[in-house]
Amino acid sequence: MTTINLQQDQREELINNTGKLNFGLVVFAIVFSIILLSYIGLKVGSNFFNQKNAKLREQILSTGASLNGSKSVDDVIDLQFRVKQIKDNLASKVEATSTLDKVAKAVIPGVVFSSYGDADKKIDISFRANDFSSVSKQIFNFKQADFVSGVGVKGLVRDEKGIKCDIELSIK
Repeated sequence: MTTINLQQDQREELINNTGKLNFGLVVFAIVFSIILLSYIGLKVGSNFFNQKNAKLREQILSTGASLNGSKSVDDVIDLQFRVKQIKDNLASKVEATSTLDKVAKAVIPGVVFSSYGDADKKIDISFRANDFSSVSKQIFNFKQADFVSGVGVKGLVRDEKGIKCDIELSIK
């Protein structure tokens, strides 16, 4: 009897499937290689950035320590608050030199100033004059001055040297 090979169809299928198996193995190897390379790249990149971050953090801490010494953030905030308060005080403070120049222009002959003080847009001035007429002319000059919004007489005393007058000027 002759041998009949009944499995011939299966053998051809196995031979044809071997090509498909090799193609699947190649695709798997490529995908696995891409994933493996990505994982290695992420690990190396992560280490690189962690080292860079540590160096940067150390640099920030050393620079901050050199700038502040032992000062903390509260000290800096306190300093900024104080500077703001000083600026606000300076804005409300009367400029002494320019105000004195303006006062000097409003002075009449025969009047001698003995004291000057300023606070909160007000100027306290004491002066002496020979007679009441000179005092009234001086007060009138201050009332007419463009930098004065009001004049108040605080005191008026007559003595052997003349008349001493204390006034308060309100500055515009």
